Amino acid sequence: MWVKVKAVIWLHTLRLWRYGMSFINMILSQVLWILLFIMGVLLFVPSEHLTVALRMAYWTIAAWSVISSFSSLVGGWTSFFILMGMVEEHLLRNTSPFTTIIGRVLTGTTVSFAIIIAMGYAFGWIFGRVLMTVEWPSLMLSAFALLIVESLSYALSISATSMRTSISEQFLEILNFGIIGLLIVPVSVLPEYARLIYLAIPYVAPTYMIKVSVGGENPILMREAVLISVVESILMAFIALRLIRSVEEHIRRNGVRAVGFW
Repeated sequence: MWVKVKAVIWLHTLRLWRYGMSFINMILSQVLWILLFIMGVLLFVPSEHLTVALRMAYWTIAAWSVISSFSSLVGGWTSFFILMGMVEEHLLRNTSPFTTIIGRVLTGTTVSFAIIIAMGYAFGWIFGRVLMTVEWPSLMLSAFALLIVESLSYALSISATSMRTSISEQFLEILNFGIIGLLIVPVSVLPEYARLIYLAIPYVAPTYMIKVSVGGENPILMREAVLISVVESILMAFIALRLIRSVEEHIRRNGVRAVGFW
């Protein structure tokens, strides 16, 4: 088992090195694209509240970049993995193809935090504001860890579903583009009866914890947010693992993207 783990780590480290320029291009393009959201903050926020608003918007977008990166780098890589015939190669050697796909967490984490660092310094320099101040580092690290678990679980679910069906992973991951509008909503502006419902939406509770850790929001529902984040992470991971096992059993019998019903 340890030999397989080392092989997966080596594979994705090598790919990250060989495709270094592509990943740099991805990082820079996302930084420039995300700049559009920051420009929206500049247009509608008074100057006296600009620093807090920019910091809150920045860390919200940083959280979303983790979600987006894992979805595209893990779920999107599945198409390449299938076309190269690597699924059958793994099955012939009695190795789950998802073992290799899970290794994309190395690439996803590297790209995500490279984007966060690049965005922080680039936007801080452009707008003359310090955006990377963190008041509760331990809370932020915990929130990002939970966000990675949720994002990876969803990406693996996309990966498994695209193997089982003829549906492209790009149609499945489109849901992530609709979540950024929800993430930026402050909990404090919502009616009390709607706050827990809002936090129960996937990705929202960890993002709320991140915003609290930088002083962007009041910690009015911290215990609830932590509990919801942990429960959702466990539930999403469980669903992803069950889906992986089901799909792997199916493709062992029928092949990848076989004709059939759920």
